[in-house]
Formats: sequence, C-alpha cells, structure tokens
Amino acid sequence: MFDDYYFIQGPSFQAKEEIVTTLLTLGFSRNAAIKGCYYTGNYNADLAAAWIIENQDKNLDSPLEEDLDFEDADEDSEGDFPEGLDMYKMVLVVNSELNMGVGKVGAQCAHAALALHRIMIDRADTFGEMMLSWEQFGETKIVLKAENSAQLKALAQQAESKGLPNYLVHDAGRTQIAAGSQTVLGIIGKLDVVDSITGKLKLL
Repeated sequence: MFDDYYFIQGPSFQAKEEIVTTLLTLGFSRNAAIKGCYYTGNYNADLAAAWIIENQDKNLDSPLEEDLDFEDADEDSEGDFPEGLDMYKMVLVVNSELNMGVGKVGAQCAHAALALHRIMIDRADTFGEMMLSWEQFGETKIVLKAENSAQLKALAQQAESKGLPNYLVHDAGRTQIAAGSQTVLGIIGKLDVVDSITGKLKLL
C-alpha cells in the first residue's frame, strides 16, 4: 500500500530521532523504525508505524542499507516528499469505553472508512483532489483510540469546524453493544490539520 511513498534519500539519510524513539516505545526494532521513517518521508511516527505494520512480511530488522541500491539512484532526488505536495491521511478513532472485540472494531472501522470514501465521491467538487492524492500516496489509515463517546463527539465537532470530511458510526445493535452506540469516528484531511485534532491520541 505504501509503495508510492518510496523516495530515494541517499546513503546520508538520517531518521528523525524523535520519530525513532516513539516507534521504539511501541515495540518496533530500531532498524524497522529507521525504515519506516525512510519509506514515509521522515514525516511522523503515525505514518512510519503504519508502514511498518503493513510490511510485516518484509525483513524489517535488517539495516536500511541492505534494501537500497544507490548505484541506480538519481543523485538529484530530493530527501523528502515533493515540494508543495499536500499529503492526506485518514484516522479512525475507536471508542475504547465500549470494549469491543477485535472483529467488531475491524467492522466498525470499515464502516467509517467506506462512509468517508462515499462522502469524498459524493462531494467530488470539494473533496475530489483530496481523494485522488490520498489514493495516489498509499491511502494512509491510522487507528487511534478515544476515551468515550463524548470525546468522539468533540473530535467530530473540531473536524467539522475545519471543513474536514468526517463520519461518526452509530452501531445497529445486532451484536455486542447497544443500538445507537457511537463506535468509531473517521476523519480525513491534510496531515497537519488532522494532527491538530487527533495528534494527542494514542494508537489503538
């Protein structure tokens, strides 16, 4: 999913130490953390963690240098995302007070993601560029956790005030939890704008 994030950054690439430190606290190895930084443009821990999780089938514990063939690298390539390019991500915020099972959480996150995608399609005049950029650069999705329904509502209001597509899932009540329970909030937007709303939340 993150293949389009690959940018040659050269043998002098230095991962941001604050990102690496955050990833280490999440249980990832240092080499995996460095690779996560490299392949997501050294932007932030959310993107790097998502890349690592989605690439568990690769040898993430080997040094970054083993992944790279610098002989074919373009010497003029930039070490970051193309200048002026807007990057987007989708965050799915799970209501942790409901104590949903893993399968339930997965289903509710899928509801939120599909709803956000429909919103972007239905309002292509406003969100079409966002959708195309998000799709082109890996369809980044980060799953976070909120304390309760009240926090979900507050986050949704913040997203609405900033003009971001957002969707709060209300469960039908067929399994596990009561009908109408607010399970997952989905938000999509530019990285820095979304971070201003959800940046203090922890990964699920």
